Amino acid sequence: MLYKIKPGKTNFTMIATAIVTIVLLVLVFMSTTTIGPGQRGVLMNFGAVQQGVLNPGLHFLIPVMQHVAKIDVRVQKYSVPETAASMDLQDVETTAAVNWHILPQDSEWVYQHLGRENAVEQNILAPAVANAVKAVTAKYNAEDLIIHRDEVRAGIETMVKENLLPYHIVVDSVNITNFSFSSQFSAAIERKQVAQQHAQQATYELQRAIVQAKQKVVTATAEARAMKLKEVSVTPELIQWEAVQKWNGKLPTIMGGGHMPFIISLPHGTVPIGAAGIGPKK
Repeated sequence: MLYKIKPGKTNFTMIATAIVTIVLLVLVFMSTTTIGPGQRGVLMNFGAVQQGVLNPGLHFLIPVMQHVAKIDVRVQKYSVPETAASMDLQDVETTAAVNWHILPQDSEWVYQHLGRENAVEQNILAPAVANAVKAVTAKYNAEDLIIHRDEVRAGIETMVKENLLPYHIVVDSVNITNFSFSSQFSAAIERKQVAQQHAQQATYELQRAIVQAKQKVVTATAEARAMKLKEVSVTPELIQWEAVQKWNGKLPTIMGGGHMPFIISLPHGTVPIGAAGIGPKK
């Protein structure tokens, strides 16, 4: 004997089966969680934080009862400009970039006492950086902040590390990305630099003039010594020898009539005509 299933009963069975399947899938989904790379999990039972930290990987949970908060333990960057007064009472805006991360093994403590990463930045990191920037800036004149930039950076980094250590937060590095001064102070620095450039140019020109003057003195001294040596070396014999070298071999010319002849003088040291016995015979 065959029994026919009523259509209404079939629909109810299918709906019930679907509901059970969905509930089972939800329970399976709620009973597992995955912690990704660079994360740690904080386990909670009905909202109460449990001791211990869940490492990256797949973890099973008790549905409804247990829940996991995921904490990012990778290096993160915090950068905000801070305004502070220098030792010479100049307003300086310093932008410090802080690289930091939560200690992985202390993720449970940080979550329970401080909250998630954004709460850590707002409530812990920001005040610590602001305090360090103001304290270190006050030790330098505004102009010296630029000259001793690395020293200022090291001072800020040391103070921030000390302030964050009790909160289980590690500061990896601090870098100063920018110094900003008031327009009046910037104009004063520019005028000072121009004046220094002019002073350096004047010093260079003065040194060049001194060198040129010394060169002239050396040249004049050398010329004077050369003239003195030349005067010492000129003797009567040398003068007579030079006159002989310049003689062209012609006898001197005698001009005039009557009783007073005109004789053109010969160079010094030459032999007169009469003395040589070559004049006209009487």
